[in-house]
Amino acid sequence: MTSSTSGRSTNRPHTILTGLLALFLVLLLTFFVLFTNQVSNGAAQLSEGAERASAGAGDLKDGAAAAKEGADKVAAGSAKLDDGADTLAKGIGTAKTGATSLNEGAATLNDGAAAASEGANKLATGATNAYTGASTLANGAYAASEGANQLATGATTAREGSEKVAGGSGQLVAGAEQLTAGAQQLQSEMQPLVDGSAQLATGADEAVAAIAQLSEGAGGLSAGVQRVYGVINTPQVPGDATTSVAAQIADDLSEYSPNGTSAGAAELRGAAVLVGGAATPMGAKLIKAADKLEGLERLVVGIDLGLKGFQEETGTFVPEKGLLGGSQLLAGGLAQLDEKAPALATGAEAIAAGAPKLQAGAGQLAAGGADLTSGAKTLQAGAQNLNQGLVTLESGAYSLSEGNAKLANGAGTLTTGLGTLEAGAYSLSEGNAKLADGSGRLLSGSDSLNEGMVKLDDGAKTLKDGTTTLKTGAADLAEGNGKLADGTVTLADGNGEISAGAGTMMERTSAMTPGEILTSPAILAVLIPVVLLLIPLALLISARSRRSQH
Repeated sequence: MTSSTSGRSTNRPHTILTGLLALFLVLLLTFFVLFTNQVSNGAAQLSEGAERASAGAGDLKDGAAAAKEGADKVAAGSAKLDDGADTLAKGIGTAKTGATSLNEGAATLNDGAAAASEGANKLATGATNAYTGASTLANGAYAASEGANQLATGATTAREGSEKVAGGSGQLVAGAEQLTAGAQQLQSEMQPLVDGSAQLATGADEAVAAIAQLSEGAGGLSAGVQRVYGVINTPQVPGDATTSVAAQIADDLSEYSPNGTSAGAAELRGAAVLVGGAATPMGAKLIKAADKLEGLERLVVGIDLGLKGFQEETGTFVPEKGLLGGSQLLAGGLAQLDEKAPALATGAEAIAAGAPKLQAGAGQLAAGGADLTSGAKTLQAGAQNLNQGLVTLESGAYSLSEGNAKLANGAGTLTTGLGTLEAGAYSLSEGNAKLADGSGRLLSGSDSLNEGMVKLDDGAKTLKDGTTTLKTGAADLAEGNGKLADGTVTLADGNGEISAGAGTMMERTSAMTPGEILTSPAILAVLIPVVLLLIPLALLISARSRRSQH
């Protein structure tokens, strides 16, 4: 009895210990399964993230290399731009000096042209007066010669007819009375002609002045349009048509029209993107410069097409419909009208001056008619005496005719020479007037050019400062991109090592999962506790067997 009780008390602690060991083993296995699953999942996620980081680092490495290459190109381009701005500034300084000399020469030319124009006007006036006098002398000489011939012929006829004068004096008295009545009527009916001729002369003078102003304005317009055309289309390098402003713009634009796209502006916008776009001061300036460049090129194209007479409906050029051809036609037509208008005014003035004289002459004719009537009666009485005098008159008239013929020939030669002198003087006066006008415009243009060169010089200096800053910034950008490229290489290498380590970790943790543990040497970590648990169980079973035998 005693041994039986002692055996049961001895086996009870073994049973409790075995149950605790079994419970601990179950908890240990549960924790092992949960822990290995979580570690395996985390290792898989870490490996996937490391691969993505490694791929991103590789892309970043390529992008940094491309950025470094672009920054090097920007630095090289900004250096060239800085050199070009320096050359431009020096050239503008030289052009500024030349513009000042041109302005001084234009002022001297303008003064000389004004003096020459004044002298030519005086010469033309003197030549006109001399020509008028010579013409009057020639006309008088020819008239005198003709009158002398007629006088000689008339003297003969008069001599022959003087005998008939006495018989016809009665008819002469009647005719004189009719002449007097007709002259009086003519004098009274000429008043409207006198008034109208004065108005005609005034209107002709006003028309001549207006035509002169229009001609001068049209000439200035044509000259200005030609200068604009020359600036756009004249080659900057003689003999090389591709150096004209129009040719350079045509080479830059996608199409030679006001809607063309500028390649230069596109390059500036691309440069703006490289320096940060509109968000940076330099990018904003480059974008603004690109817009201005493209707008300026389109404006010049529109002006050039308008000057050449481009027709949008047909796509062809009609020069006479362009501003250049139209201004030339207008200037030429007004110049011809201005040249012929003074003759119209002169004729109107001559009519206005002669009409009152003609009216006065009609009055005098009426008064003379009365005297003629009285004289006719006296003539009748003196006809016999006249016949004797006409014999002497006939002889002297033939001598006078010969002398007047020689005088008329000399006066004609003089008139021809003075006519040539007058034409040359007016041509000289007109040429000097144009020279004075052109020199005045040249002086005005040189003043504008001088002012523009000053502004251009200031702009070139500002451009030089800006390109210097751009060059410095581009160099800094290139240096920073170089450091970025080096850093991305280091980052790519480190991410590669992380990716490799994450892969190794995933392989190790996968081996500890319940699905892999049976095929792995780690199964010993489970089998050893189970074996240890089986030992007390075997001892417990053995003790019970012995107790049941006793």
